[in-house]
Amino acid sequence: MNDILYGLNESQKKAVTTTEGPVMIIAGPGTGKTLTIVRRISYLIHKGTNPERILGVTFTNRAANEMKKRAEDFLGKNAHKVFIGTFHLLGLRIIQDFFKDSFIIINRDEQENILKGLIKKSGMKLKQVAEKISRIKNYTEYIDDSIKTIFEKYQNTLKEKNAFDFDDLICKSIDILSDNDNHGKYKDAFEYIMVDEYQDINPAQYRLLKLLTPKSRNLCVIGDSDQAIYAFRGADVTNFLNFDKDYTDVQKIALVDNYRSTGIIIEASNELIKNNLKRIERKINPLKDTGLPIRIISLPDEKAEGKFIIKEIERMIGGTSHYQMLQEGMNIEFSGQGFNFSDFAVLFRSNAQAQILEETFSLSGIPYQVIGKPPTINNKIINELKKLSPVEFYNKVIENISLKADSGDPVYIVLQNIALQYQYNDFELSDMFVKLIQEIKLITPADIYNSKSDAVTLMTLHMSKGLEFRVVFITGVEEGLIPYNIKKDVTDIEEERRLFYVGMTRAKDELFLTNTRSRFIYGHKHPQSPSPFLREIPEKFISNVYIPDKIDRIKKDGQIGLFTTL
Repeated sequence: MNDILYGLNESQKKAVTTTEGPVMIIAGPGTGKTLTIVRRISYLIHKGTNPERILGVTFTNRAANEMKKRAEDFLGKNAHKVFIGTFHLLGLRIIQDFFKDSFIIINRDEQENILKGLIKKSGMKLKQVAEKISRIKNYTEYIDDSIKTIFEKYQNTLKEKNAFDFDDLICKSIDILSDNDNHGKYKDAFEYIMVDEYQDINPAQYRLLKLLTPKSRNLCVIGDSDQAIYAFRGADVTNFLNFDKDYTDVQKIALVDNYRSTGIIIEASNELIKNNLKRIERKINPLKDTGLPIRIISLPDEKAEGKFIIKEIERMIGGTSHYQMLQEGMNIEFSGQGFNFSDFAVLFRSNAQAQILEETFSLSGIPYQVIGKPPTINNKIINELKKLSPVEFYNKVIENISLKADSGDPVYIVLQNIALQYQYNDFELSDMFVKLIQEIKLITPADIYNSKSDAVTLMTLHMSKGLEFRVVFITGVEEGLIPYNIKKDVTDIEEERRLFYVGMTRAKDELFLTNTRSRFIYGHKHPQSPSPFLREIPEKFISNVYIPDKIDRIKKDGQIGLFTTL
């Protein structure tokens, strides 16, 4: 017992040991949420709970894998008896239990290939149709005359192929459990349920959770209303805000001590987010020193923005400018002053911003990884795996997966976690093979992050959720991008502020907020102005830097000192 509670603060201890009835854990950024969840699982098992009757639901495979790893370090093989996974994986397991015939799962690309043949002459755009179907299946939109025929043909095609798309994994599970004859198996299958990132669940996930919640009402939800950023997927933050209305006698516990960020970063983000109204009010307390001021950088354009980031990274790493090396034929060798390339992240609101950043990093020679590109485990690889017998698959592939996972390959880390889940359970080899192939289809671009790679990480603000870096650059902090209102009739300003808050609180030591005075957007050059969110950060927390349109002389070291500080 002492080991389970060791190193926890009082709020974390309370969250771990409060197990009975509905519990709401309000966990701010950097407050040790994952640690607390893993210790809570350990505490339940220590109390005598069968690990197979504990359900832990997360929103991404990346988060689930991190939780599984920590649980395994603490619990050993018992960790694999606990269900820790995404809503989609849970839905898949339910479907696997009730569908004895073989079926396939189609990803978004395969879905769009089916829809291409169905929307001809309709005048509708492919991606809009796919998104509308997704919203219908997640109960955020009704079928109307514009989509009814296409939707019915699409569903008939899936039926002919014995196929399910991603959204079917949730809505089909709801259909199964809504049947009283089927519900019995799952009605009290789980004695304790924990749902991470509860503020981001959508109506379909909410319904599925309701069907699984045991009579004991031992449901623990963990989340933060200030980090609700997925309304575009149908998530509704009011599910979190109204949890105590859905369930009576809710016990609320707030984790507010931040172990991640400097005092200035936390105090500044506190000031920003308090402007939202739809939130559970609380103040995050920084435990680290004050730290450096947040640097707000005004630049001429997006090219200057990229070059500035490169120079700052080189300065902190301790290397000479790569542009100078290219000109003088010097060998690239960074001396290093306490920073690694993996300590840096460059965040952006829109994928359209990524191209110029990638080009700049490619030219610089600095190693980088872009999160959000399609994973390399695709249909071609799955088809190659299917050519093997189950025995060949186990003997050859599982060993190869382990080797590549140990090297830090993110795709194989995901595969290894899937494979280990079956290795510790009593499955027939052929059955394990089929189930593993199905789960490979659940890998998404967001899961492909290599934490062992010494490279700068480039990703959207949404993709950054759950990660942390010593130094963070948030680019394009401008009206139109942050908050994002390009090609949008209505902007949810509170959602956009929450997204900016998430980006700010990824930074552990230093935070740069860059904005440009002009930017190419969708092929046209536009004058830009700083984001109104910047005015919500008190001046005492910031240092403004203005980079003029023309720099006549560049200092040899390329440091920030060559710019005008306001």
